[in-house]
Amino acid sequence: MRGLERAPESLNDTPEETMRRSVMVLTVALAVSFVSRGAGEQAPAVRVAEAPVSPVGVPEGNGSPVITDGLFSPGEWDDALRLSLSETVSLHLKEYRGVVFVGIRGQGGLGPSELSLAAPGGPIQKLHVSAQLFEVVLPATGAEPPPRFGLTTGWYANELRRDMELAGRLEKEGKSPIDIMRATSYPSDGIEFAIRRSKISGQRWLMRLWASAIVDGRPGMLTYPSGAAERTTDGWLELRFK
Repeated sequence: MRGLERAPESLNDTPEETMRRSVMVLTVALAVSFVSRGAGEQAPAVRVAEAPVSPVGVPEGNGSPVITDGLFSPGEWDDALRLSLSETVSLHLKEYRGVVFVGIRGQGGLGPSELSLAAPGGPIQKLHVSAQLFEVVLPATGAEPPPRFGLTTGWYANELRRDMELAGRLEKEGKSPIDIMRATSYPSDGIEFAIRRSKISGQRWLMRLWASAIVDGRPGMLTYPSGAAERTTDGWLELRFK
């Protein structure tokens, strides 16, 4: 697959540029690996449930800790609001002591995904999860700023992780990047975010989710609320805090 071949490294590349290139290759491989599980068929759009009537009140949790490892361990989300986004994906919301916890759980896990947040009338902040995390502030028009991998200001989530030791062995055996991704990805039920309330000002947050998810046993793409555009908050889900 030519799109996953490693680009020749320039002698002038900095360590940061080399790392960025490597992460981009890994991110693309993860996305293609997820989608290629349904090889030969076009990835369907996930059938999204009707968005609840906005605003949605975010409950105050009882202090049950959430380890942002993507495993949705028993008891972590019992004190959260749960919304069904589709037949296979659910959204979990709670706040505790100035931290907002957002869980996106999908049957078979999730692939590369993005959670976008904004205060009404404020800038849109996109939080990206794949092989690495990054965030960008989206301009109203024009090109999206380049990602700064590892930048997570006031938030964290579980990356899509893999067994690097096994990956190295399989690479030496000549396995393809896609086969390596499939064989070495650690188990995950989805993505668990921890976001400081101070990251988005005010008592109202607007939220849009774009996620790689499974539908009818095949990979698909979910946008929630359905039809919500990336560069405008019209039609986004409104969250309210006490």
